[in-house]
Amino acid sequence: MEKIAIISDIHGNITALKTVLEDISKRGITRIFCAGDLVLRGSSPCEVVDIVKQKCEIIVKGNADEGAINGNTLHKIWHREKLGKERLEFLENLPMYYDFYMSGSLIRMFHASKNDTNFRVLDFASVEEKMKLFEDENGISPDIVLYGDIHIQYMQKFYNKTLVNVGSVGNVVENLNHDETIKDMSETLQAYYTILEGEYSSRQRSSLSIQFIRVPYDINQEIEIAKKNNCASLENYILELTTGMYRKNKKGH
Repeated sequence: MEKIAIISDIHGNITALKTVLEDISKRGITRIFCAGDLVLRGSSPCEVVDIVKQKCEIIVKGNADEGAINGNTLHKIWHREKLGKERLEFLENLPMYYDFYMSGSLIRMFHASKNDTNFRVLDFASVEEKMKLFEDENGISPDIVLYGDIHIQYMQKFYNKTLVNVGSVGNVVENLNHDETIKDMSETLQAYYTILEGEYSSRQRSSLSIQFIRVPYDINQEIEIAKKNNCASLENYILELTTGMYRKNKKGH
């Protein structure tokens, strides 16, 4: 049996990333895959790209990674200028998805969908909408889909398929039923990732487990790093880290 840690949506949060990697190491896990969105929002895009590149065996491209390459907002330009040519080329050349077998199940990992990093399927979407994530123009439909993008960890089974959102390391959210009067959001505001355990590369059916992990980290430390680095959109970043609400309208992704 082998364990694989699946991380996603780090968004430049170096403090959360280092904390998660430490937790992964304590569990004796040496194989790490990343489902994209290494950059944008957070304090330390360069350090995050460098560490993920070093630590992760497989990395797929996220919409934020594309945004850093091509975006024209002041926020995206700040990150692009920080990252520099070599890191941007690395992000641009990332694959869109990765297929692998584990304990007899064909697993597909991507950021938002197989061919489009901006195709968004929320946790409360219909089953019909979620089934689109299993579509394949070549007729090779995965048994299990691992994705990120929405920053909300969940798992659901339907039509002999399993859909897993692996959660966000650096930018967790809680939008539905959010109550702004709740001052202590520490139960939610942690770093999330997922562990798979089974027989890697095996097409023979055997035991397979999917485990959700959440790790508390020092949010104030990340805010101080963001301030020190003159992070773009700092006020919105602090809002997200301390409330779990997105910057656009404080409701939804």
